[in-house]
Amino acid sequence: MTRNGKSTGDYLSIEIDQPTKSSAKKRNPAATKDALLDAARTEFQRIGYEAASTRNIASDAGCNAALINRYFGSKIGLFEAVMEECIDLAPLSGLSPNEMVATLADIALGKADPKDDFDPMIIAIKSSGSEEAHDVIRNKLGNPMVKQLAALIGGNDADQKAGMLLSIVSGMFVGRVSVDADALSADNDDVLKVLLNDAMMAVLLSGS
Repeated sequence: MTRNGKSTGDYLSIEIDQPTKSSAKKRNPAATKDALLDAARTEFQRIGYEAASTRNIASDAGCNAALINRYFGSKIGLFEAVMEECIDLAPLSGLSPNEMVATLADIALGKADPKDDFDPMIIAIKSSGSEEAHDVIRNKLGNPMVKQLAALIGGNDADQKAGMLLSIVSGMFVGRVSVDADALSADNDDVLKVLLNDAMMAVLLSGS
């Protein structure tokens, strides 16, 4: 027997399908936040804070841009959450001054080819022109990195030495990507590594 042109099977099918459609609308907050953070890392690293679009970030995360405000308060709140992931300098622990400088030189030369790896220092450099992002970069990345490296260096003026070393590392990236001079190209890595080693060793041993 049918009603309004539909069989009993049609009504059962509708009733069975309804819970599935309803459950599909449910969103996992933790998964959504993670997806937004992943998309934000990519967007901020690609073009920096100022040029980054919350609409694009949300689209890449597969959700509505309004959820950025819900979970992070604002674009700057999302940026702050991304920059919480400070670079880990623990691998430098226990190294001799020569080994530490050689490792930092390798990091500096690798800044021009970040591939798909997340690197908050690259985000900081590309976002440095933004007044809104400045305090976040200083408080979530700059100062923590200096303190972390200074603790490994030890001795007099450790904070200042750490700041200088990290400035050399970030400066190499700026020189290669922004200035793009042939003299700083990857073809000259052998020469550049020697110069970086000399410059950073001079900082590290200063006053000792």
